[in-house]
Amino acid sequence: MNRRAAGVSFCFIATILYVSRYFIVTNGVVNYADSPLDIALNRLKGHDVLLVLSTISLIIGVIYIIVGEVKKEK
Repeated sequence: MNRRAAGVSFCFIATILYVSRYFIVTNGVVNYADSPLDIALNRLKGHDVLLVLSTISLIIGVIYIIVGEVKKEK
């Protein structure tokens, strides 16, 4: 696997981690009229680990893509 493919894979992993935060929050919400979205989003405070991991994965992915493009030009 070359660096660009690894970078795209890390970006995909970052997307999955970022979206999974919201699936965890909305998992227990049956009807948004009963539980406003603000209350549901306040439950995200315990899931900041996924945000940090997705940010790290996105940074690594972008670095891999940039390095892969720079190495290709040489």
